[in-house]
Amino acid sequence: MTDMSDTSQPPRIRGEFVLVGAALVLILGAVFYMLSSRQQALRSSPVGLDGLQVYLSAKGTETQNFAGGWRIDQDGVGLLIVPLFDTDLRAEKVWPKTRQELLMQQDEFDLSHRVLDQKRKRVPTLVVLPKWRSGMRLTGIGHPVLLNSPARTTQLLRRLTGDSRAEMIWARVPFTEFDDPADPRRRAKVYAAQMADVPFCTPLIGRSGAVLLARCPIHDNDGGERDFLLLTDPDLLNNHGLRLGDNGAMVSALIADLAQDRRVIIDYSTSNWLFAQSLVADRERTWEDLGQFFAPPFTLLWVSGTLLLLMTLWRASMRYGPARDVTGGPGASKLQAVAARARLMRLAGQDGAMLADYGKARIATTGARLFGAAHAQNYASEEGFVRYVKRRRPEHAAALEQALANLRALPPNASPSLALQRADDLERVLERIAE
Repeated sequence: MTDMSDTSQPPRIRGEFVLVGAALVLILGAVFYMLSSRQQALRSSPVGLDGLQVYLSAKGTETQNFAGGWRIDQDGVGLLIVPLFDTDLRAEKVWPKTRQELLMQQDEFDLSHRVLDQKRKRVPTLVVLPKWRSGMRLTGIGHPVLLNSPARTTQLLRRLTGDSRAEMIWARVPFTEFDDPADPRRRAKVYAAQMADVPFCTPLIGRSGAVLLARCPIHDNDGGERDFLLLTDPDLLNNHGLRLGDNGAMVSALIADLAQDRRVIIDYSTSNWLFAQSLVADRERTWEDLGQFFAPPFTLLWVSGTLLLLMTLWRASMRYGPARDVTGGPGASKLQAVAARARLMRLAGQDGAMLADYGKARIATTGARLFGAAHAQNYASEEGFVRYVKRRRPEHAAALEQALANLRALPPNASPSLALQRADDLERVLERIAE
């Protein structure tokens, strides 16, 4: 008899899908790590502003580095410092292909002009112009050859101020000193000073025609006018220049005055995270707020999702369900094969042949019960069992032979009642033999 044991199993997740999913997770993690590590390296480099955050905090001004990720109440911001590491706010950075291109690249961190406009129109903002190429950060050497292109920096200045007459100016001496308007005893010192001629702006540090820090007008969203601060040379307050001259004391006093006892945010983010808390309705939440997510058109989505969930659970329970209660052991697959063959015979209308096989199986089972597993193989066949009955129980031999003959004589399309009658005759004889 052919072994037709049930080998069906629930579908397994293919190994290649697991590998692809793991690869995607690793790639996304690597990209996030590279982006965050590149920004951190920029902030802690000579051209970054991490030193300014530490210095201002030590001087009592609440200062925070911000790279995005959560909303900031603009009413609590005293001054937003936005350092630019991008000379073209309208185009994306072009990645360098060689070491030479890497050292000479002028755009390290993209920021769009639209986002910068949103920020400086909402809160008092200090925009810090870029000055150095990547080679300054990578080598730590402030050589004039590593200064940004004058044409690109001038174009950026004109776009920020809206003044086509604005021009960038560079000092002709290694170090340039600037008086502190708040304290004549302090003088700022800047290496290879980068200044600007901005007619529409008011100088705060420097002089007209050679401004280092200026207050410039800008049109806000309501059509009115407001100001933003423009620092033309980042070396006044970055990690490289903060330690020169009286830069630290001069910058900390200036920023504390501008912030007016509110927070200072050094903003490295590329999106606008500012919002006006005063414009947000302040009220307690009610159950009606939650109910909005169940009202149309969400109602149809919830009903469809519930029906899909119920159908999935029902189909899973019908298809997979609990494990079948099948006796394990060496004979389990054989019992399943017998059941499978019996079902096939029933479906094919072979009841007579099925009863003949049934007789053989009952003889083998009775022999195993009478003689034990060790000796059952000698009497498992029909002929061997009949010989045993003739020798040990001769009074039942004729009835046994007649019952077996009746089973073999059944036609293939025997009626169910006749098949059951012949099976009962064999069962009664076997019960008397087994007594």
